[in-house]
Amino acid sequence: MKNNPLFLIGLLMAGCATAPVQQTITEAPAAPVSSSDLIRSTIDQAEVERHIRFLAADELAGRDVGTPGLEVAARYMAEYFRSYGLQPLPGLEGYFQQVPFRQTKSPQQGQLTIGTQRFALNEGFLMRDGANGPLQQGPVLLLDYGTEAELKADQVKGKWVLARAGKSPQSTSREVFFASFEKQKQLQEMGALGLIELYTSTQLPWDQMSRYLTGTQLQPLADRAALGPAGLPIFWVNDASGNLMERLRKSKQPTVSGTISGRSDRAINSPNVVALIEGTDPELKQEYVLLSAHYDHVGIGQPIEGDSIYNGARDNAIGTTALMMAARYFAQNPPKRSVIIAAWTAEEKGLLGSRWFVEHPPVPLRQIVYNLNIDGAGYNDTTKVTVIGLERTEAEDDLMAAAQAFGLEAIKDPVPQMNLFDRSDNVHFAKAGIPAPTFSQGLTAFDAEVSKYYHQPADEAETINYQYVSRYTRAFVLAAEKVANSQQAPFWRSGDKYEQAGKALYGR
Repeated sequence: MKNNPLFLIGLLMAGCATAPVQQTITEAPAAPVSSSDLIRSTIDQAEVERHIRFLAADELAGRDVGTPGLEVAARYMAEYFRSYGLQPLPGLEGYFQQVPFRQTKSPQQGQLTIGTQRFALNEGFLMRDGANGPLQQGPVLLLDYGTEAELKADQVKGKWVLARAGKSPQSTSREVFFASFEKQKQLQEMGALGLIELYTSTQLPWDQMSRYLTGTQLQPLADRAALGPAGLPIFWVNDASGNLMERLRKSKQPTVSGTISGRSDRAINSPNVVALIEGTDPELKQEYVLLSAHYDHVGIGQPIEGDSIYNGARDNAIGTTALMMAARYFAQNPPKRSVIIAAWTAEEKGLLGSRWFVEHPPVPLRQIVYNLNIDGAGYNDTTKVTVIGLERTEAEDDLMAAAQAFGLEAIKDPVPQMNLFDRSDNVHFAKAGIPAPTFSQGLTAFDAEVSKYYHQPADEAETINYQYVSRYTRAFVLAAEKVANSQQAPFWRSGDKYEQAGKALYGR
């Protein structure tokens, strides 16, 4: 598909035609209007649908990082925030917090040989980092997981380290993904030739991981600065059988050889879109409630039934739209605490935009008292709101009441074994100590109804139940208002694994 910049800009300006309308009020209402009624009258289903259709349109090509489609989405939100008079945060470029990345395109050709075992690119192995050209041939050092406790410089120098991916059998898919780069830094300092990891994870099967890593990947530029233009080579080898390590242990002094071509990288910036609504209470306005959602998706991928655009309506045009609706409502009805509205880039690349915000906060983190994130893979129950971490903070009752006000039931995570709490942008704030649940669409199981849309071209605006999504959006805004107006900022429940981080952050 060809991108037409003029058409995209036309869509942008048309989409931003929902600016506030001046009204003349001739008489005061006879009785106070409840928050739920005010939210219901402010958040119109037609506008919710309009924003989702724009963000999930084919013309935005799946909103991948580094593409014109994501840039248009960022400008769309920024213009919307400007139209309602939201303030930029100090030190940012208007509403943009630029996040620097190294964007890498995967190799086009390659082969890898370990001992007598030969592996084909993509089917048998993937390249995580490294340069084009022939690999430096050398002996193999077999370790378990290659953790810091196992590594000894005198044994590692001049060798290829082969270990299992991750840090332990209990590593989540996200931990497996990022552990490679932690090992890489240590091995480069010790003079290793490279790192080969055996991938056996059942949480994210090889074919799904391969599809992700054979496209375009991002890494924060700061992470790469110490490694130079190309870091120490890292390869993942498909070990679905789980017995490759044992076979290699029986080999006599296996060596590594191979060659890679067609890999390229470049430096890019992609913005978090961030805005501020100042609170009304002279004291509480020094505290911030952070409302967040990621606005990127996975772009263009493998065609399914002739469609290669992964539109991302559920993931996360719905959440991005809810964020915009919150911006509109709070601009007109500011709460006691100040509200930060933040749309993250590069969530699909490893929660990278939110990570950058936490590492480079425009306001002190200790002044952010709560993060209500909104993200979702899809829904299979339109009577529910699934809140990942519902029971983990003192705002539980408020979140449940907000859902109930719009005829919905708030439920806790139905699939705790998937560790969803630590797989969305909220986790960076939780690790810093900030209470941070995630508002999600009604999910009772990760079943066929969800998986047929999750990261699929079928996740299009035409398939959305807009009556449900409008109620869901209103519940999110009311939940945020309840937190922002609460007398005492809600904290972690006693015993939560992030409670101690919270006590350290807030000096409790």
